Amino acid sequence: MQTIDLELLKDLTSVQDEPCISLYMTTHKVHPDSAADSISFKNLYKKTLLYIQDQKLPKHEALLKPLEKLIADKNFWDNGTHGLAIFASAKETKIIRLPETVQEISCVANAFCIKPLFKMYNENQSYYLLALGLDTVKLYAGDRHHITELDIDGKLPQSMKEALGDQLTDNHFHASVVEGAGLHGYMEKSQEEDIDMDRFFRQIDRVILEHFDIPAKTPLLLAALPEHHTHFARISKNINLGPVHIPVNPHSLSRTEILRKVQEVMDSALAKRKEELLDKQQLAAQENLSSTEITDIVRDAIDGKVDVLCIENGKGIKGSIDLEQRAIDENQTNNTDVINELVRTVFNFGGDVVVLEEADMPTNDGVFTINRY
Repeated sequence: MQTIDLELLKDLTSVQDEPCISLYMTTHKVHPDSAADSISFKNLYKKTLLYIQDQKLPKHEALLKPLEKLIADKNFWDNGTHGLAIFASAKETKIIRLPETVQEISCVANAFCIKPLFKMYNENQSYYLLALGLDTVKLYAGDRHHITELDIDGKLPQSMKEALGDQLTDNHFHASVVEGAGLHGYMEKSQEEDIDMDRFFRQIDRVILEHFDIPAKTPLLLAALPEHHTHFARISKNINLGPVHIPVNPHSLSRTEILRKVQEVMDSALAKRKEELLDKQQLAAQENLSSTEITDIVRDAIDGKVDVLCIENGKGIKGSIDLEQRAIDENQTNNTDVINELVRTVFNFGGDVVVLEEADMPTNDGVFTINRY
């Protein structure tokens, strides 16, 4: 199953002004439900083909026809997930297994329908997880649905003893004892432990930076005992180390339990971010740095002003964006819809796209912005 990541979104949003077909449908992982998936796809295929033929779109028909072979491909449907998306253009056809159910969509247009992917992208951020203990160290890569332990042999010390070796303090005296003299250089045990921990954590931090190329926007999460979090964050120079941490002993949990813990903190962080965005929008509106009217949002998007575009899940606005008139054209055919075009435009200008549920959306049009200027 392909991760809904930044590179995929860049690939799909870069395709425009050429024939494109986007298909979405719910699928099933196990029998007997999965047995009906090929029938559902057959119906979706026929519906799309009829529309293409009615609209006399031969280039789109040429993109759709190769997908007919999937209908009878039993192995394809026996290995399903919760959802399926297919994106066909002259350049290539992408078939993507989705981690969750989706609304059925048949989109025949001059760009891809990519709105549904942004909700999954918001919720399914990739991450690295450092499971840090003094006696055991592990490194994972994961997303909302999967977590995989990475091979760290020969790269990352797997314990403080391995990292420090004979430099590890095994007594608490740092000067020789001379007969008839007092003890000199005595250090409290807790101080020695802190020094050892500092050296250990610095080595872990340095080796991760040297041997693991973590992408710039991929967070490094820390799972460790609560007392180790502040300690590691204080010495770390890794800019990927995020504020989201899991305060547990990671080595007392199974991989499934670790994944569940990560999901909990990531969901909490996402909910907090959405609350902060709504608060920020209120402040931005007072400074004329937020648009809630769709006509204003279209112009702001064309001008590259939008820093964050918030859209309502499942919402669409019929029409397309006329770049020359800087307005909405409801009469153009073979377009996706206004919100989808806003998403593509804002994303290609480097803005963020955040999907909110209807209950959280403060506007009737299902879209608002926070602008750069």
